Amino acid sequence: MTAIVVWDQAESPPAGGGAVLCWRSYAHGGSVSSVPRYLEAHADRIRSKYLAFIHDLGESLVAGRRVIDHLNFGDGFSFWWMTTIAEKSPLKSPRIYDCLRMFALEEMLAETHPSHLTLVSSDRPLAQAMQATCRNLNIGFQWEHRGARQKWSLRSVYVALPYALKAVLSLRHVMMRWPLRKSKGPRWFADRAAIFICSYFIHLDPTLCARGQFHSRQWESLPRLLHDSGRRTNWLQLFLFSVAVPDVGTGLSWVRRFNADAASQGCHAFVDGYITVGLLLRALTSWLKLCAASLRLRDIPSAFRPQGSAVWLWPLLRDDWRRSLTGQTGIGNCLAVEQFDAALDGTPHQEIGLYLCENQAWEKALLRAWRKHGHGRIIGVQHATAPFWHLYYFDDPRALTARGECALPLPDQLAVNGAVAWTAFIQAGYPEGRLVQVEALRYLNLAGLAKRSGRDRARHDEAISPAAAPVALKVLVLGDLIPTSMHHLLGMLVDAMTLLPRQCQVTFKPHPGYAVDLTKYRSLAAGETAEPLAQILPDYDVALSANSTSAAVDAYVAGLPVIICVDGDGLNLSPLRGQAGACFVSSPQDLAAALQAIGSVGAAPDRNRKEFFCLDAEMPRWQRLLGMVRG
Repeated sequence: MTAIVVWDQAESPPAGGGAVLCWRSYAHGGSVSSVPRYLEAHADRIRSKYLAFIHDLGESLVAGRRVIDHLNFGDGFSFWWMTTIAEKSPLKSPRIYDCLRMFALEEMLAETHPSHLTLVSSDRPLAQAMQATCRNLNIGFQWEHRGARQKWSLRSVYVALPYALKAVLSLRHVMMRWPLRKSKGPRWFADRAAIFICSYFIHLDPTLCARGQFHSRQWESLPRLLHDSGRRTNWLQLFLFSVAVPDVGTGLSWVRRFNADAASQGCHAFVDGYITVGLLLRALTSWLKLCAASLRLRDIPSAFRPQGSAVWLWPLLRDDWRRSLTGQTGIGNCLAVEQFDAALDGTPHQEIGLYLCENQAWEKALLRAWRKHGHGRIIGVQHATAPFWHLYYFDDPRALTARGECALPLPDQLAVNGAVAWTAFIQAGYPEGRLVQVEALRYLNLAGLAKRSGRDRARHDEAISPAAAPVALKVLVLGDLIPTSMHHLLGMLVDAMTLLPRQCQVTFKPHPGYAVDLTKYRSLAAGETAEPLAQILPDYDVALSANSTSAAVDAYVAGLPVIICVDGDGLNLSPLRGQAGACFVSSPQDLAAALQAIGSVGAAPDRNRKEFFCLDAEMPRWQRLLGMVRG
């Protein structure tokens, strides 16, 4: 092969050309191959490569010192662990997908040995990364710039501002939360039976909370279990604006009501309640140190070539690096360190701490302050699912076992909510001795559905089998929060319906955070429902979702066949990736075939769906973990 084209365009590549590698679709066949498809086929190896690269980047020597050590300002904690690069969240750093595709592309080029590569794209950083990679592989390179020019907007002006100026402007968020200082200094419970919980002030039941009854859908019945067993709770809350809590006044009002009945509702304070002028000045001082460190690390771009690889990832991760040091992320992390330090310094000794674990930057600040001020055992709680490509849950095994100054801050234990999460962490190299299984608090309402027998499901599948008398297939479409994913799914369904010989009855359940105008898809003749999933799932034959919709797990645990639409424009973030009984489709033809097969292939094996989560409503695992029962 002498030449190859990398096609980074929304439309399909022109027919009749030479070899083409699609950058943002799963299209394949003939002379067309797919980079996303190759990435998925070799996901374990490429994910490990990326995690190793991040580890090695932190260990890289610049001016004779590790990057990690450059970001340690004398207390044994490195701000490296709070950078978005070390955090590895595809939700915060969308360029991670490009980095992973670059690893895949490198392997594909090693197989085909082209002499020349042409990139058709409007993406300048991607072109820079690909040009450097081709140079390292002795492959000729050409960038064919194709795509709309960026239009002027206030957003584009803001993006073009210096990082330091954007950091200063981001302090407006501090001013918006300044009234939360009124929540500072509650009368924390100080007895040995008290349990400390750090959580988000979101996903709350607004009706109950307005009446002074704290109920978090992230913790569900655990606070009641603790109260009934004689445990009292200290809650340090991270305030987030939401539909239920649209302003700080509402948050303060609710917290005052909770604290008025603290023995029953727990004692509550906001992390932002600890902001003072002095704390803000200390945070600014730390940020200036980060800015100075960025100057000492000005030669860092050369370290963005992974060991043993020809790819160069600096153009793709440059913005993450600069935001994390001199930009708004850097100054925000400095504030978080000072806030948690003040909060944990003023809290009486806590024997046990829990926090919602997603390996976000603030969690590193919490762990640092928790140990600095001599508190007891702290447990990270994996409260949702841990999908394969949610890289923030995973680290290179070397980082997980490192000890000494500036090592990766980890909880004493990580509480995982079922066999699937347990296996995911073990396979990624997480130390088994730090893992413990607990009941899935957010999913306990699925316990009844999970008990539905495989025999009942089989009888249902037989009734709707394509070989049986014609019966309309009842399809539940699960809404997604991401507009592009949602419209891609619905558009694919519209096209699939024209290829499907069997009749379908479509019902749409929108995501609470994104309403879809179904009039744009009149040919579906879709109904709409707002009923809770646990109530309506038994009424449907199959669930259809986009790849990032967590509601697909509810349908899976309930025993329904689940079809997930994937789009090469983004990572497959589905929590059902790799699970038996979950079908992934990338074209209308695939979707039509999957719908036609419903009733002949059956749902997931009983064991798979029953063991996905721990769903014992009595919560014996939680009771053992927190010392409420022996054994």
